[in-house]
Amino acid sequence: MEVKIFNLNCWLLPSPFSAENEKRLYRIISLIKKYSPDIITLQEVWLKKYVRKLKREFPDYHFFSLKSSLFNKSGLVSGFKMKPLSFSGEYFPLTKIHNLREKIALKGYQASEISPGVFIINTQLYTPEKPSDLKITLSQFKKIEAFSSGKKVIISGDLNIEEDEFLRANKTFFYKSPLGFTVARKNYYCNSRVNQIPRSDKTIDYIISNEKSIAPKTKIFNPVTVSDHYPMFGIFDL
Repeated sequence: MEVKIFNLNCWLLPSPFSAENEKRLYRIISLIKKYSPDIITLQEVWLKKYVRKLKREFPDYHFFSLKSSLFNKSGLVSGFKMKPLSFSGEYFPLTKIHNLREKIALKGYQASEISPGVFIINTQLYTPEKPSDLKITLSQFKKIEAFSSGKKVIISGDLNIEEDEFLRANKTFFYKSPLGFTVARKNYYCNSRVNQIPRSDKTIDYIISNEKSIAPKTKIFNPVTVSDHYPMFGIFDL
């Protein structure tokens, strides 16, 4: 059975920390409807009203987000046409060197079992602001690697690890470099006039598997500008 998966860091932060949220969410929803994926993995959907909007627009999907009182903590939203066998979510532990933004966001991952022993992991890892922060990001990646042991796993998300560093750190997942970048300076939403965080050309979003038989074929929607990241699409056989 062919399975299609759509992934995007949506950059839907509270105003003024992201731009044109309503306009971009409309375009994100239109893009998802156009390609009708079996699985949707989204990051940085921080406001609960946007989670509710997604659920209204896609009533045939089963959606999951981690429960919190004020906002969608972790920012993750996963949607499935077929209801998963199980769903769980974890927050990564805080460290003494976490910055304030990351303490509030409380990054984590969602694990959804779509077939016996086969899991989809939606995640966004720590955003390193300086080179020494990368050890936090890599530590979180190791926790996902540990979870994956003994399971067939597909990660679909924003790892915040650039490709060269990922190739050095990765010991578990099959990876073939996609054509193009998932974050690019030419993207309007990476422009310093609308984005407070400087952006350079890089690949930090991935759809990868630790099982070769289900390793997805991936494509970057470049230059589809609905966020400060480009959407990704993956196809695998289950």
